[in-house]
Amino acid sequence: MPNLNNTTALTSILTYGIEIETCRNSVSTVKSALHNNGIKGCQVKPDGTPSVDAEIVLPPIALCQIGKEYLESVCAVLSNADCRINTSCGLHVHVSNAPIADTTHAARFTGDSILHTERNGNFLSEHGEPFDFPIVKDLFFRWERQQDIINTMFPRSRTNNRYCQPLNATKIDNAVNIQQLNHGKFYAVNLDTWRRGTIEFRQHSGTIEANKIWNWLMFLDNFVCWTIEHRFEHGETSTTIETPTAPFRNGSRVGVQYNMMRSDNGATTRDIIDATGCSEQRVRAAVSEIRNRVGDNAVVTHTQQSNGARYGDGTDLTRYQVLQTIESETNGITMLPENRIGAPSIWSGLDDSEFEWWQDRISALS
Repeated sequence: MPNLNNTTALTSILTYGIEIETCRNSVSTVKSALHNNGIKGCQVKPDGTPSVDAEIVLPPIALCQIGKEYLESVCAVLSNADCRINTSCGLHVHVSNAPIADTTHAARFTGDSILHTERNGNFLSEHGEPFDFPIVKDLFFRWERQQDIINTMFPRSRTNNRYCQPLNATKIDNAVNIQQLNHGKFYAVNLDTWRRGTIEFRQHSGTIEANKIWNWLMFLDNFVCWTIEHRFEHGETSTTIETPTAPFRNGSRVGVQYNMMRSDNGATTRDIIDATGCSEQRVRAAVSEIRNRVGDNAVVTHTQQSNGARYGDGTDLTRYQVLQTIESETNGITMLPENRIGAPSIWSGLDDSEFEWWQDRISALS
């Protein structure tokens, strides 16, 4: 759980854009209520959904005390202005698809974000690089895997709702990029906003109760961070790769040379000439061809000096070797092995008090 009072710690922090849909009061009435109560940064606009009169869009906030108090202030104004919620209303949360910059802490970002939106009419973006595709695919996989449980967390009006349709397991399994993974705007998890820096979660029912909204933010924060921190390995990783056993046509001269070079000790130029009948120049040309096929790091040239000879015939003493395995270094992410990976449950890592809050909510809705 985030430390809401920590104003100095620099960590990987996500941000949250909240869209609250209401009925009964017009856009102009809601705008006036927020303005008259000193609420800065909120945008109020009409919504195309039938029976929804206004959509209140909050500037992105991080999970900190300033963000919580800001949300509570907005919800209090909406309640006092007699805004209402019906079954057509939804609550949409845009989770940033990248953490905020390492030089910015949660409270500072939240304060700057509110003022930036008030002054400029757009949203502050001080984020790092977007999540790698495997992380986003894992979020979709985990959500779809327990869609039935997620349905119990909300009123029935949010199950199979045309504006927050369930995800499709086959589409998720077959996706190899963000475009293929995206189901479309009116799904429970939406990537139409990816290029604008967010993943939209649309299934929560409409509410102007700050406590409900805050608990949903806490749930989403844990849900996303669990995948990032407990299901993937980040940074430089080393993978052992076996070089191919027969990348050339069997029985060809280059194929014979490759097999000789891929032995435990490799082969000298003389050995290869005797076995293939090729000239020394052609042997060296074949070495270059082999490098191009299997990679420079897989082919080692042992010179006559490395073989312990100071002077001598390079034809007899120079030896070429194709390594049977090589180490591949990558700077990215890999899914953790089965004995280390975090469980895929949507509840994994969630604070006990948050877990109990949601169990009470599920019981009440049942």
